[in-house]
Amino acid sequence: MRLQNALPHQLEQAINEKWPLLVPTGCIEYHGPQQALGLDTILVEELLIRVAKRIQCLVAPPFWYGPASYAVSGPKQGSINVSTERFGRHVKDVLSSFWDAGFLRIIVGVHHQGLDGPESLAIRQAAAEIIFERSHTERGDAWWGEAPLAEDDGVFERIQVWPSVLPQAAEQGVVMADHAGFYETSLLMAAHPELVDLSRIGADAPWYTISPASDARKASIEVGEKMWAAMVAAWVNKLSIL
Repeated sequence: MRLQNALPHQLEQAINEKWPLLVPTGCIEYHGPQQALGLDTILVEELLIRVAKRIQCLVAPPFWYGPASYAVSGPKQGSINVSTERFGRHVKDVLSSFWDAGFLRIIVGVHHQGLDGPESLAIRQAAAEIIFERSHTERGDAWWGEAPLAEDDGVFERIQVWPSVLPQAAEQGVVMADHAGFYETSLLMAAHPELVDLSRIGADAPWYTISPASDARKASIEVGEKMWAAMVAAWVNKLSIL
């Protein structure tokens, strides 16, 4: 279920039954001449929606405008870069509201630049600040003091940041470090074929779209669906043991 479509009683049910809240995040960035600018965000949102068809959870609207950088293109090719600091503050405000609403498991899904890029680092910093600030507000001074936390407290796991490709999926050959190449193009083709046009890849295409190691011209829906299956299964398995 999508958070924005939930009626109040459905939101109350999700919180009372401790459903995970899944939050997609990404950016607008040039991904070669053959596919949509919003690929990073589209892939994460698609993943979480597929996961929500398998287990009870809510999927929040995405953080669309994350730090993209101009590493692969400039703004004239559609990349939109934002301040990492201001992005982090916005994310913190939103995640704080999710915490205050009562969600006990908030999982932010990231594809763009993995867990070590500016986008993920900003989200992880925001999460850490919220955990300590809210814990102090709710529990008072020395909340992590002499009295040990209950084993099922889970305060430090309440907000987490996960990569789109978890280790279980990576072990099955799904590759995350692939910008606009074979893997990302196959994933988008399988999910939204209308957003991919391989005929646009010409002789002057960027190197990362036609590199021997990851040639987007060889992408296929069949390969994409296999990767989707592995990625969704990995997320469902990990969520099931939270």
